[in-house]
Amino acid sequence: MPSSQLPHPVATSPGATPLRQRVGWVAAPVGFLAYESALHHAAHTPGGEVAALMLGMAPFVLIALAAAWRSAMRLPWLLLLAACGTALWVGRIPLAAHFGWTYFLQHFGANAALAAMFGRTLRQGGTPLCTEFAAAVHGPLPPDMRRYTRRVTQAWTLFFTVTAVVSLILFAVAPMPAWSTFANLGTPLLVALMFVAEAACRRAVLPAAKHTGVLDAVRGYRAVMSERASRAGVSR
Repeated sequence: MPSSQLPHPVATSPGATPLRQRVGWVAAPVGFLAYESALHHAAHTPGGEVAALMLGMAPFVLIALAAAWRSAMRLPWLLLLAACGTALWVGRIPLAAHFGWTYFLQHFGANAALAAMFGRTLRQGGTPLCTEFAAAVHGPLPPDMRRYTRRVTQAWTLFFTVTAVVSLILFAVAPMPAWSTFANLGTPLLVALMFVAEAACRRAVLPAAKHTGVLDAVRGYRAVMSERASRAGVSR
């Protein structure tokens, strides 16, 4: 992507960040960890299969509701979702015996989608996703930073691919509690370790570069995603 099309650099000073956004950046990971802990607890609780099923279905329901609400045919879609929700509740007892599939589809699907999202930007002529994130924060990047962010994009692509494959293997051959431990507890820890390892690597490889933290990465992600959404809206 030409530098003129990249989002403008994002202000990184604490005063430039509205309080509501800073609270949101704290609430989002806390909420995610709470949800993952609830999933893990439900998977390990005998007799909690119905609760586990409902927790596993919750993200799919929320996504479907959001899509229906934005649709031009809002009422028909909402009525269809209400019918599906009623059917889910009526059949909750037999479906609860297979609640693990909802967890697996979440975990495997999310990691496979992230691997594809990062990996597709590595194609010839494309701009690696981490390069876009960095440019959104810092502006036009020097060649050494562009090379480094390409490597980081490759590393995240590999990470999400391996995570998806391990999830598939464990779900197929291991007991549900073992898979749940990896998916709901191990994966967030591994993601955090990836951020720590990347920060340490950046300081070793690019000691003279201006270093940023996780919140700057979040700002870059939000700026790039907003820019892409704007371009998609214009192209329609």
